[in-house]
Amino acid sequence: MSAFFKSIAMCFSGGGYRAACFSLGAISLFEKIDLLDKVKAISTVSGGTITGVKYAQSQIDALNFDSFYSDYYNWLTDDNLTERAISHIKADAIWKKEENKHKRKNPINAFAVEYNIFTSHRTLGDFEDCVINKKTHLDRVVFNATDFSSGLQFRFQNVKGTRLRFGNSNAHSKYKDLIPKIKLGDILASSSAFPGGFEPIGFPTDFVKGYENKDEDDDEIGLMDGGIVDNQGASVFIKNDPKHNPHDLFFICDVASPYMKSFQFADKNSLTKYLTYLSSIPALLLVILMAIFFFKSGWWILYTFSVILGVAMLCIQGVFLLASRYIKKATGINQGLVIPPRRFGLFVIDRAKSLIKMATEVFLKNDRRQNANSIYNAYGDITTTATIYELRCKDGKPEYQRDWELIEGHIGSISDDIKAVSLKSANFGTTLWFSDDNKKENVLDAIIACGEFTACYNLLAHLIRYHEDKIKINNSEEQLLFQKLKSLWDEFSKDPYYLINLRKTNAPL
Repeated sequence: MSAFFKSIAMCFSGGGYRAACFSLGAISLFEKIDLLDKVKAISTVSGGTITGVKYAQSQIDALNFDSFYSDYYNWLTDDNLTERAISHIKADAIWKKEENKHKRKNPINAFAVEYNIFTSHRTLGDFEDCVINKKTHLDRVVFNATDFSSGLQFRFQNVKGTRLRFGNSNAHSKYKDLIPKIKLGDILASSSAFPGGFEPIGFPTDFVKGYENKDEDDDEIGLMDGGIVDNQGASVFIKNDPKHNPHDLFFICDVASPYMKSFQFADKNSLTKYLTYLSSIPALLLVILMAIFFFKSGWWILYTFSVILGVAMLCIQGVFLLASRYIKKATGINQGLVIPPRRFGLFVIDRAKSLIKMATEVFLKNDRRQNANSIYNAYGDITTTATIYELRCKDGKPEYQRDWELIEGHIGSISDDIKAVSLKSANFGTTLWFSDDNKKENVLDAIIACGEFTACYNLLAHLIRYHEDKIKINNSEEQLLFQKLKSLWDEFSKDPYYLINLRKTNAPL
């Protein structure tokens, strides 16, 4: 390939199986057009790390791409990850195994146990040796988590023979020597431990034997989902001086939606009514009278229920009282916390919804915009982003696509079949399983196919936008690559599943 595709860095965003399958489709396309060997660095987050660690393991084990693809595709098809991980929690024999004795018995480590099986217990040190011995086309992998002790990004990356830091500035000197022992499966668990679904995984206690009885002064690091800080994984490539950038193409796979729905205020419904009753003092007095009546009548089941309900209502009143006193003490405002009982349900629901929206949408999408802007500001003319939703199209053209008229002149319009597969893929949720309906609708193949044809489209768009003059030069490297991509694009336009079906034919999955 020509110089501008001599060294490629790829980023796989977070997003559960949606991200895993989409990124698999992207590297499938790169392999098909003979660009995968030009990929020198991969940075992954959360669901994208599933693909990242599996590909790193394939490099360690010297597997060819067909073997990697087949193993990974079959694992996704089996769809046993969540079921097996949940079964580990209550299986004492799992935690008594030598490789798991140091781990806490909790959900995130149950998934880590399964991820270690998935990656054949290979380690980050194994990958470092693979790079040092030049047994892989990759020079660098970065699997991103979030450090809940400092709020910083925590980068699991190979550092031997480089000036890169393991973890972050707080962890590098203290823990870099542990790299040979850190398993890819445990890394995956930390990168994909999304808040609410999982607890933090402890580093190094849950990763390496010998730290479970550490001194109290030896602070442990709680790690969670890398998407909390940077859901695209692109920030790792931003240099203080862009001139020191070793890559000539950044290709970002992103399955997160940029859209946000307007905040919907709570309506009066059965839930808000129940909450209102629970906060009502007259209702509390009524429950107390009912409890006394049930006690005297010997109706013990109803008595027990009324006592439990009364205690819950008393707790709510107690919270009001404590909150009122705290507000007075903290602010000096001599007003009690008074919430009209009829508004209590709306008061609670609106606050709960706003907190959830802030944590799951506002913060994450703001970080996404900032990181995207940063890499485009630094390397705009050598960066392209493939998004899962863009080819479902809006107003007759790809979403958020600039220069569409120029691109359309070279590749034509987006086919209805591509739009339909893109829409199906974008509508799949952020999960670690496929439902029965998902399986009936063949969502797995749809998302992989979407990754393939969306990567194809964006590489074509990049060539057209920045190298239009060169793709017109006969037999130039740019023209040959463009022709290869255009030929694939024509096939995708007729059948979006063209490449995934071709792989099934050549190497039955």
